[in-house]
Amino acid sequence: MMAEFHFMRPGWLLAFLPLLFLFWALWRKTPAMQAWQEICDSHLLTRLMQQGGKNTRTFALLSLIGSACFMVVSLAGPSWSRLPVPTFKPVEPRVILLDMSETMLHNDLPPNRLERAKFKLHDLFQDKRSGQFGLIVYSGEPFIVSPLTDDAQTIDALLASLTADVMPVEGQQLDTALREADKLITQAGFNQGDILVLTGTAPSPEAVGVARDLLKRGTRTSIIPITNTAVPAPFKELAAAGQGILIPFADTSNDIEEWLAFTKRKQKFTADANNDIPVWKDNGRWFLIPALLCLLPAFRRGWLQRFYA
Repeated sequence: MMAEFHFMRPGWLLAFLPLLFLFWALWRKTPAMQAWQEICDSHLLTRLMQQGGKNTRTFALLSLIGSACFMVVSLAGPSWSRLPVPTFKPVEPRVILLDMSETMLHNDLPPNRLERAKFKLHDLFQDKRSGQFGLIVYSGEPFIVSPLTDDAQTIDALLASLTADVMPVEGQQLDTALREADKLITQAGFNQGDILVLTGTAPSPEAVGVARDLLKRGTRTSIIPITNTAVPAPFKELAAAGQGILIPFADTSNDIEEWLAFTKRKQKFTADANNDIPVWKDNGRWFLIPALLCLLPAFRRGWLQRFYA
C-alpha cells in the first residue's frame, strides 16, 4: 500500500512554504511580557500581569500550525488505493447477412461480388468501437458464422474461409435469412437491433414482408447492393419496409460508415464489467479529522491571547 502512496494534487504542498514563514514570524514575535519588561521592573510584572507561560504559548502555536499542515496534506490529495470506475459499451446488436449464392460470383465488381462484400466486412469488423456483431451467410438456407459478439476481429478472421462452394444448398432465400437474424438477436436477450444485407440480387416480395414484420418488433433492415448496375426497385422496397437505409455501393468504406452512423442514432449503452478503469482514491478527507482536533483548543476562552502572553 505505501509503495503506491502519492499525492494527486502535489502543487498544494507548496503551501508549506508560507506556513513555515508564518510559524517563524509568530515564533519570533515579541511576547507582551517581554515588551513590558523594557519599561517595568520585573518584580512588579508578576503582580500586574497574568501570563500563561512559554509552554502555553508554544502549545497554542503548534496547534494552529499543525492544523494548517493537516489541511494542506488533505488538499494535496494523498492516495494509496484505487477504485474501479465502470466503463460502458454499446449494446445495439447488429447482424450482417452475406449473400453467398452463385450470383455473388459475378465479376462486374472485380474480382467478384463476394470478395468485394468481404472487403466491406473487413472494414466493418476493424472498427473496435462499433459494439456487437453477428454474421449469417445464406444461399438456399441461412448458416450462422458467428453469434452476437464483442470480438469482431474473430469474425474478421473467418472471412477468408467463406467461399461460395462451401454452401451445401443452392438458391437465394433472403426471407429465411432475415428470420434467422431476428432469432439471433432475440436469443442474445435483445428485443431490437439492426440488420444489414449484402447482396447483388433484388430482394423477393417475401423478404420485403419479413422486413416489415421485423420492424414491428423493433429491428430495422438496411441493404447495400453489391453491384455496379442500376439499383432495382425491390432494394428500395426492402429498406423502406424495414425503416432502414439503402446505401449505394462505394469503392471506399463510406457506405459502411454511413450504416454505422445510422445505427448509432438509437444506440444504448451498458456497463462493461470486464473493462473497468481503476482510478486513484482521494483519501484527503481523513486528514481533516486531525486538523479539526488540533483546532479544538481554539474554542477555549482567551486562546488567542496566548500568542501574546
